[in-house]
Amino acid sequence: MRARIFNANASSIAGELPLDAALPQIWVDRPDEAPRAKEIIDTFLRTTQLGPPRTCPECKEENPGSFDVCWACGRDLTASR
Repeated sequence: MRARIFNANASSIAGELPLDAALPQIWVDRPDEAPRAKEIIDTFLRTTQLGPPRTCPECKEENPGSFDVCWACGRDLTASR
């Protein structure tokens, strides 16, 4: 299935654009594959475990559970999972 991702990094401009214009979008090349693509996305969202926020051992900043690298200092957080 061929697909394209739009607005992957647009969340940083949310507020300057309407929220729905800044959210990530996945477009499939063939419309008949859209139901399967939606099923894949729904399964991913249902089964992905983000976990609780984690405190960086280096700078003590709180990071979302989905972050692999500290947003403040760049330290690898995967060892603390």
